[in-house]
Amino acid sequence: MGFYEEISKYYDNIFPIGDEQIRFLKEVLGTPPKSVLDVACGTGGYSLELAASGYDVTAVDLDAEMVNQLGVKVIKEGQSIKSLQANMLDLESKLTGKFNLAFCIGNSIVHLENIHQIKGFLSSTKKLMETDGSLVLQIINFDRILLKDVKSLPTIEDKKLGLSFNRNYSYDKQENTIYFKTKLSVDGKSFENEIPLYPLLQDELVEAVTDAGFKKIKLFGDFNGNGFDKYNSFMLVLWAR
Repeated sequence: MGFYEEISKYYDNIFPIGDEQIRFLKEVLGTPPKSVLDVACGTGGYSLELAASGYDVTAVDLDAEMVNQLGVKVIKEGQSIKSLQANMLDLESKLTGKFNLAFCIGNSIVHLENIHQIKGFLSSTKKLMETDGSLVLQIINFDRILLKDVKSLPTIEDKKLGLSFNRNYSYDKQENTIYFKTKLSVDGKSFENEIPLYPLLQDELVEAVTDAGFKKIKLFGDFNGNGFDKYNSFMLVLWAR
């Protein structure tokens, strides 16, 4: 069984839905009905919350088991969500229609291999947007990671389940790649994984979003709307139109 297939069982415990994220997305969207694209949706917690509030949601993830888990939830909760398993680089050929909002949060965009792929994703996403549509991205603040040589993120724990999720970083300067090492421990078992991440910096991200055709860009240090500080913010949230 693959790591992401295993982690999908506990995804909602490791990455619970944040109220501040939902508030932020709804503020960007405005009054429903509006059309929403959730890229790298995981098991679809945010898609379900937005659908329950009256938005028309399409959810996409690369991992088939994540999409399967969302499908189970959709049936259980009686929601209507269009979901598909697809690479975020293929969205333009997989989707039809236009969206009022596309969002990709949870540090997902940096799973792409390089800045060229990131620019390709942003360009194709812009073509899927309504003229006044919004883009919301959220990544770890890699400026801070590199400037302060951060080696790890806080361990995620669910003591009721006996679950822990360890996250460690190793930066290869020559390759300009961060190797993200994770270890899931639960039910007396451990599952380890390592994936390369592209350390997308603030200036690079803003330039890429601008090149994709977005005109207005705002940066935040969290989903509560606090200002972004490249030296101290733990995350970078971007809202572009």
